[in-house]
Amino acid sequence: MRALIMVSLATLTFGCAPITQEECLAGDWQSIGLRDGQAGRVADQVLARHVGICARAGVVPDRDLWRRGYAAGLLRYCTPLSGLEEGRRNTRYRDVCPAESEPGFLRGYELGQLAHAQEAEIRQIEREISELERRNAALRPGDPDADNTAVLQEIAANRSRISFLRLDLLRARTELSRIEREIRAFRAGL
Repeated sequence: MRALIMVSLATLTFGCAPITQEECLAGDWQSIGLRDGQAGRVADQVLARHVGICARAGVVPDRDLWRRGYAAGLLRYCTPLSGLEEGRRNTRYRDVCPAESEPGFLRGYELGQLAHAQEAEIRQIEREISELERRNAALRPGDPDADNTAVLQEIAANRSRISFLRLDLLRARTELSRIEREIRAFRAGL
């Protein structure tokens, strides 16, 4: 029970525990290293976690086999397409790629981040437009004999803001289309 609690704490502390005690006991260190490399994990950090988790199971990881697998995994991770996917998901790059493959990975990563940021901007503009439209729908002039100037002015101001936001939305969508064309050309050039 205590071991289960410790693994759970490791999961909370480190996001997602990259290994289970069952995997420690199975001892397929090359496959574990391959998986860690393919995920772009930082070698020293993830291996230290493995050592800690496996110590509770009475197992010492085979570092040489793990490192061989990790190196093979990095070859799969450190590609331009992988960089594109990581950037698009807005995953933090942890400087794990070897010097020879890092430029291609980073080019893809930067394009993916551009697309991610543009998509986030579009969602934000759409949310703001929706909020202003809801606000205008909720605003109704009261008694016809009362002074509704403030309500009417707010509705007019919201409509004006919505018009400007729609222009921003058009610009943001146009920019996303440009980025998507650049991504297609990038993929075609690989």
